[in-house]
Amino acid sequence: MKILVVNAGSSSLKFQLFDARTETVLIKGTYDGIALTGAESSCERKIVMADKTDRDTCTVGDHESAIGDMLETLRIKGAISDRAEIAAVGHRVVHGGERYSATTLIDGTVMSELGKNALLAPLHNPVGIACIEILIHDLPGTRQYAIFDTAFHQTMPEEAYLYGLPYALYKQFGIRKYGFHGTSHKYVSLKAAEILGRNIAELKIVTCHLGNGQSICAVKHGRSVDTSMGFTPLEGLPMGTRSGSFDPEIVFFLMGHGYTAAAIKSIINKESGLLGLSGISSDHRAIEEAMHAGDPNAIRAEKVLANRIICTIGAYAAEMGGLDTVVFTGGIGENSPTLRRDVLENLGLLGINFDDEKNRSRATILTRPDSRVVAMVVPTNEELQIMREARAALSG
Repeated sequence: MKILVVNAGSSSLKFQLFDARTETVLIKGTYDGIALTGAESSCERKIVMADKTDRDTCTVGDHESAIGDMLETLRIKGAISDRAEIAAVGHRVVHGGERYSATTLIDGTVMSELGKNALLAPLHNPVGIACIEILIHDLPGTRQYAIFDTAFHQTMPEEAYLYGLPYALYKQFGIRKYGFHGTSHKYVSLKAAEILGRNIAELKIVTCHLGNGQSICAVKHGRSVDTSMGFTPLEGLPMGTRSGSFDPEIVFFLMGHGYTAAAIKSIINKESGLLGLSGISSDHRAIEEAMHAGDPNAIRAEKVLANRIICTIGAYAAEMGGLDTVVFTGGIGENSPTLRRDVLENLGLLGINFDDEKNRSRATILTRPDSRVVAMVVPTNEELQIMREARAALSG
């Protein structure tokens, strides 16, 4: 049984085709730069199969062309001989609103609801919907499933997801915390329990998905009870270019000094976070390199990020009434021993006995054997989790 996983971004398309029985990736690929310039030659294509990687520039100018090229590539590379071999497609959908708390078979009603949620994720949901429509047309006999970034967080209690705004705004507009990166948080929390050899239903876990976009999740007994991203992916930690949380009165202060709403939106989404704090880059690798060279601007950005992570982990440990493990994942979480050290050395109060030698040697477990709380690194695999969700739904 073969299941195709599709992750559509505003200017990209990622896919993986799995043998669902063995969980083997048969072929995977990315199309990056779709429609960025309007030129058909603007898209970079990378196809990986059997440890061989092919990179080239392809002539696709939109997502429909990219999907057509993807399906033809599956055939040419021998991953499928007929499109009917694809038993299901699992689509990563960024925003499911309040209605969807689980993987969902896509039908007309679901498509209508996804359209409504496009207002909550204007950069992601519309292109995701378009790709679903294309694949429904191109694979008419194949079941299509939506796997929502927000679904895992639908177990948050009311006191965690409501803001201190008039309740009428929540009822009228759905203004509340939704959270994102849910597929990643779910995968790494389950994997952490597996590594510990314990039932996730017994554990209190904080998962830290740290990359260009960053969020932290409190996972109590296998359920998300709080997360740092909110109504949109802007809330929470400072990220690559996004500000994270700040006093909303700052918006009106800036407007009083001549900034337009559009200018402020650009600042907090595209000019803030690590880029804004350091003035160097949105890429944490560049920040870390400059920090080790003694650049005070890079040091400042790193300290701010570490501080927000420390504060969030501490708050979630209190919220859950204890802590068993802290998990680092994502591009930064998996690859920055420096940031992990800067965070974990300040969490001894929670029962973390940090071992920097293990941390620098890139071990999975970052704490000493006598540590009451285990800290670890777990590489995320959102595509595998999406495949598993689609497989489970397919099997009923």
